[in-house]
Amino acid sequence: MKKLLLRYNPLVYLLFTLLGFLVFTSCDKDDENIQSVKKELLATASSQTTVADGGTVKFIDLSLGVKNRLWTFPGGTPATSDKPEIEVVFSEEGDVIATLEIEYVDGSKESMEFPIKVFPVLIADFSPSATRIKVGESVTFTDTSVGVPTSWSWEFEGGTPATSTEQNPTVQFNVNNPTTIKLTITRAEDGSSSEVEKVIQVGPPELCLNGDFETGTVVDWQTWNGSPFPYTAQAGGANGTNYTSIVNFEGVWGWGQIISRDFPNNKIAIENGKDYTLSMYVKADAPIRLDTFRGVNHLPTWSAAFPAGGTEEGYSEYYPISGTSLPYAITTSWTKVSIVIRIPDDGNTRTNFFPDIILGGAVNSKVYIDEISVKIVE
Repeated sequence: MKKLLLRYNPLVYLLFTLLGFLVFTSCDKDDENIQSVKKELLATASSQTTVADGGTVKFIDLSLGVKNRLWTFPGGTPATSDKPEIEVVFSEEGDVIATLEIEYVDGSKESMEFPIKVFPVLIADFSPSATRIKVGESVTFTDTSVGVPTSWSWEFEGGTPATSTEQNPTVQFNVNNPTTIKLTITRAEDGSSSEVEKVIQVGPPELCLNGDFETGTVVDWQTWNGSPFPYTAQAGGANGTNYTSIVNFEGVWGWGQIISRDFPNNKIAIENGKDYTLSMYVKADAPIRLDTFRGVNHLPTWSAAFPAGGTEEGYSEYYPISGTSLPYAITTSWTKVSIVIRIPDDGNTRTNFFPDIILGGAVNSKVYIDEISVKIVE
């Protein structure tokens, strides 16, 4: 009975009628509001270029009326995003197209593309035609940079010319010391730049002809500790050179000698009354002694370097008047050992002068010897 009264009560009927009117009126207004929302696709990228594994590109969506968004970045990190602002790193060089797809509140969609050129990383590098030259000689520098640079800026300490914008310049050096070469490269398309510095050795004529081992082999050197032992070369020289000589010293030897004696093609003739600098770079895997570093002249008639009709020369030793104190403790880092020797002005002939290197100790150690040099003091 109560249900029937509610069903046919005029007041209840009126209330339901008014409520339905309000609901339908509200829906109509919501539809009108959605349709009246302003829609606009507006987005930006901070750059149209970037460098692989270099900087970031910032993408910003400023669109109006957005319900959902989806960024897509081929080869990028991240690969996708729904954020209004996102920074992206592209690791693969080449041309990529980033996209933004927008869904508006009314369900409609629109998209936008962003072409991005990803350049390779720019790395400056060069190769000199020589790393050790005499005063007044020239060196050609060959650009070996990576990343397709478009301009080159060279600086040559003590060189003629002192600067150059050529890709592969040739320069003369008239200084008597190590000299620094600097190369700065740039790429016009994206403004990238990179620089590198290297050192070449410039000085008076090197009398020791095979002291840098840059042929990758050991030529015209002898070893002795009662019998010969191996003396070879391997990659990784001092001061950035390509090769160094090595000795696998065995502690049971007690000592081991390295000399460049008796080689006709590499004889060193020295002048009486002059000073000479003997130097070399050394290091070892385990600390070991350098017991002797000296200059020696030795040309008996039995020597392979003795010339036909030549004059026998005595065996004499010239000890340093200054320089590194011996014995010297060779460490695990490259160190330059240098001594100065004064040659007596006694009228004797000296045409087979050579460095004499003697290692000592009771330890097993791999010893590296490089850049052995004999120079007259000018």
